Amino acid sequence: MREQWAREHGLEDVDGPDYDRHLDAVLERISATDAHSDLNGPQRRMLAGCETLGWSFKTVVRNTDSESYTPESAAYMGFGDQSGAKRSVDKTFLSDAVANGAEVLVRTHAERIRVENGRAVGVEATYDDRNGGRARITVDSPCVVVACGSLESPALLLRSGIGGPAVGDHLRLHPCTATFGIYTEEMRAWWGAPHAGLCDQFADTGGGYGFLIEGAQYAPGITGSAVPWSSGRLHKEVMEKVRYGATFIALLRDHGHGQVTIDRAGEAVPTYAVTDELDLRNMRQGLEAQIRLHAVAGALEVYSLGVGLPTWRRGENLEPFIARAQRVPMRAGGQRLFSAHQMGTCRMGTDRQTSVAGPWGELHDVRGVWIGDGSAFPTPSGTNPMVSIMALAHRTSEAIAGSRAEVAAARAPAAAPAPVRP
Repeated sequence: MREQWAREHGLEDVDGPDYDRHLDAVLERISATDAHSDLNGPQRRMLAGCETLGWSFKTVVRNTDSESYTPESAAYMGFGDQSGAKRSVDKTFLSDAVANGAEVLVRTHAERIRVENGRAVGVEATYDDRNGGRARITVDSPCVVVACGSLESPALLLRSGIGGPAVGDHLRLHPCTATFGIYTEEMRAWWGAPHAGLCDQFADTGGGYGFLIEGAQYAPGITGSAVPWSSGRLHKEVMEKVRYGATFIALLRDHGHGQVTIDRAGEAVPTYAVTDELDLRNMRQGLEAQIRLHAVAGALEVYSLGVGLPTWRRGENLEPFIARAQRVPMRAGGQRLFSAHQMGTCRMGTDRQTSVAGPWGELHDVRGVWIGDGSAFPTPSGTNPMVSIMALAHRTSEAIAGSRAEVAAARAPAAAPAPVRP
């Protein structure tokens, strides 16, 4: 991915040691470690299946504080980590910003970026006091960093009438298929981090695109909403087996893309359809890989989470089941599809027609407006993008500092001429 960004999109330094420096700074600040990536039941089954099939399995490096980590609490971090062990941004970079004088406005919605003579001059926003009261807020600033995520960042630019023709285009979602295996013993999927191990055997099935097999956040409510509703009785039967269940997902590095537009009220409207042939081929292969993992890991039953809930039971021929699961179309009313991450829509690059910002993050058409989130990705990362988002933002922050220093130097009054002596 880094080579692609450098070679095809003009981010020339990201494939070399200087970008490693940004990665290292992020990994150190968030306390990245694999020492507390305890495998729960589903992840142990994944590991066992990979060992049987000879597939690659990796332990995930996570942002964890050793002093407060507990596997019982880590299981629920998708709903908020009560232990405080997760070194998330509120405990790291955001905390650092506040310690250095940053002012945080809560319940404040950015409406548009103010621009004069091709340069940023601030932001217009609305404050909501939760009691029905609202107030207009104006922020004066010659530098604005847009970091609203890949769905809301393009909406802000579109409301502001800036960013050029590529704003909102190239939305990537890492679309996922999922399967659910039922085993003989309780899987204790509620214990340990939801994402502690993965299979990267198929990360590159050709051309740098492919998929990862990962676990998923546990909760009966999530499982209940993910299992297709073919009948009340069947749905209840599946839910009664949840404690014995293990969920695998195939996270796709998508080659195709969607887009984000805005409606009449200026709100974001994302659209995305899986129609790219490479993506469809990889998603079908991802279903097959998940099913085979469950089967060799000892599953009694395997459900493909598509319409009709295709089901395999131990003792039945596996191949017809795989073929049936792959025939379910990858769309609404077909396979249950999930978005793991959102990327793109304000991407960096050198081509003003296909990118929104230059290779260092500043908009092509407006000075002083920078992109600082995953929407800046020229392509999808193909893996969980948190560290890449932070490293790219770390890189962009240095470019902002350098740009502001140049502006300050240009605005400084010229030195008085030296007196002429006879």
